[in-house]
Amino acid sequence: MKRIRKSAWLPWTLLLVGTAFYVYYGVEWGAWTVNLPNLIIYVVIILTLYWVLRKREEMEDRHDL
Repeated sequence: MKRIRKSAWLPWTLLLVGTAFYVYYGVEWGAWTVNLPNLIIYVVIILTLYWVLRKREEMEDRHDL
């Protein structure tokens, strides 16, 4: 059975939850413009997480050969 890689599900799950959190509180408190820089920083962190996990999995695959 093929294993689902962490780089495929973890960053996207965190991105979905984080974006929902920022949008919800941005609409509720009317602070969308205040939260926009936080959302951009959050997206950069998620993309970095994706890149690091992907590289780690590639290194593990090369090591297993």
